[in-house]
Amino acid sequence: MNQTQQLLDVSTNALLHLEFQKLDKHLTLAERNNILVKYFKRIAKSNRYRAIKKTAKQWINVGRHPEGDLENTLSNEVEQLTQTCSTDLYRFVGLVDDIESQLKTKVQYSQAHKIDLNARYGKVLVCVVDEDLKASFDEEGLMTKSTQILFIGSTDDKDTFSAVIDKCDDFQSVIAYEDESHLRVELFRL
Repeated sequence: MNQTQQLLDVSTNALLHLEFQKLDKHLTLAERNNILVKYFKRIAKSNRYRAIKKTAKQWINVGRHPEGDLENTLSNEVEQLTQTCSTDLYRFVGLVDDIESQLKTKVQYSQAHKIDLNARYGKVLVCVVDEDLKASFDEEGLMTKSTQILFIGSTDDKDTFSAVIDKCDDFQSVIAYEDESHLRVELFRL
C-alpha cells in the first residue's frame, strides 16, 4: 500500500474511531483531540506505518495545540486524499508502484523508438511506452488515451507482471504483443 492510500485509510479509521466514542456521550473539543492523539500515538510508534509516521506526528501536534481541531483537520485531509486517490493518474502511479514492488525493479518511461533494451533494474525491464505520457492524462487526472507497458524478462517474472496487471481493476488491459520473454500490454480507462 502506498503512502497516500495509507494516509487515507488511517485518517478515515481515526475519524470512525472517534464517531464510535461520540456514541457514548457528547465530547468536548479537548476530549475529541485527546482520543485522536491517543489513536495517532499508536500509529506513530508502529513500524507498519513507517511511511506516514511524520504526518501522524504532525496530526498529534495539531491535537495537542490548545486551539487545534484535529477532527476538522482530519475531515479536510480525508476529503483531499479521496480526491487524489480517485483519479486515473493516481491509480496508474499505484499500478506502477505495485509492479515495482512485486518485481523488485524500477519502471522506466520511454518513447517507443528510444527504449534501451539493456537498461534493466534487477532481472527485468519494465517500461511505460508512450510518446507523451503527460498527454495521456488531463488536468483532473483522467486518462484520455491509452498507454502501453512493456515487460522483458523470464517466464516466471512475466507471469508475476501479468498477475499484477490482471489484479488491477482500474484499467482494461489488452495484450498488444507477447512471446516467451516479452509482453506489451495496452491500458485503457474503464
